[in-house]
Amino acid sequence: MTTSRISKTASALQNNGLILMLLSATFFAASIILIRVAGENFDISFWVITLCQFSVGLVLINTFFHGKRKASWKKVYTDPWLIARGILGGFGIPLYNLCILELGAGRSTILGSSYPIFAALLAPLLIAEHLKLRHILLGLVALGGITLMTGPESFRDGLNGYDALAVAIAIASGLIITIIRKLHATYNTATIYAAQCGFGLMICLPGAFLQFSMPSLSGWFFLIGAALCVAFGQITMTQGFRHTSVAKGSSLHLLTPVLVTTASFVFLGEFFTLLDIIGGTAIVLSCLFIVNDKWAIPLTGLNR
Repeated sequence: MTTSRISKTASALQNNGLILMLLSATFFAASIILIRVAGENFDISFWVITLCQFSVGLVLINTFFHGKRKASWKKVYTDPWLIARGILGGFGIPLYNLCILELGAGRSTILGSSYPIFAALLAPLLIAEHLKLRHILLGLVALGGITLMTGPESFRDGLNGYDALAVAIAIASGLIITIIRKLHATYNTATIYAAQCGFGLMICLPGAFLQFSMPSLSGWFFLIGAALCVAFGQITMTQGFRHTSVAKGSSLHLLTPVLVTTASFVFLGEFFTLLDIIGGTAIVLSCLFIVNDKWAIPLTGLNR
């Protein structure tokens, strides 16, 4: 195979990875909308919501992944990196849901969305990916855009322990993304995702059992719908990182707040504010500059 053909193949695979990451962000945005509607209309514990997400994930893994694509459950519980991915994800999702309840959606979104920056910082240490300063700076610009969209007044009451927890979860999420990228050298997508579902199920089961109450038929609709969106989001994200770098792939998840706001406008009758438009524009442009190296900022030192 010629060098030119190899380069074209690598470029096509990277583009496929970016498309999968964009699909992942879309699925996560849809899950947020469904969980939000369910939370406003049905009394469903966040432990139950999280348990349903992991359970649906396991069903999808065992239904659609066969042969060479089948999950290796023995490795899930013996490989140190898979165990780390499972435990961090298993605790991270319910604890992030707790932060949403305690801090509100806006404040927790601002802090939680900082994880691509931590991922970009951790990737050079764990998997030797090249760190570009412009990716960090553009990530900070996008984070500022998220702050505008969710409301700068989110922090007017001061900081507390849940803010520290949300930042810790963002750091853990950055570590998870880097671990996923590392694991792709050895394992398939089903095995990597199975680690989160397997450990997450064990972690959430006690809390869900203590706080379980039978949802109504409509409640089940939103619960399972959100769980499917999360599962497809996790699968497309995990597969996407097989073909794209941590910095580029995770940056597209910064688009999630923009997608949530747009969906709220279309389906829930909410309106855009001037800050929404300014913040959303900053996020979209930042992500475009991160994923497209041809648009690198022409300033000395930023494109290293």
